[in-house]
Amino acid sequence: MRLSEERVHVLAAGIVQQLLQAEAVVAPENENLLKQRVASWIIEDLKTEDEIDREARRILRSVSRPLEEGSEEWEIKLRQTREELAERRGYVL
Repeated sequence: MRLSEERVHVLAAGIVQQLLQAEAVVAPENENLLKQRVASWIIEDLKTEDEIDREARRILRSVSRPLEEGSEEWEIKLRQTREELAERRGYVL
């Protein structure tokens, strides 16, 4: 996961604060519960993105003509493979 759990909770608190200020949500009885739910959604989303990244890297490593990891061609193919995998899952990167 690219973000620490602490950073995710800071982001979740900021998102909840913005939603409350914009009156996009009704103030919940337990604001902390709402922050926890938002944080869990962010973590779930980041984990899905990590899974897609791992799968894309595995696919690229298994091709008949291996690419040098980190090369420009590798990065282009990795991005394309991630996008294809995300699309299959109905996930937006």
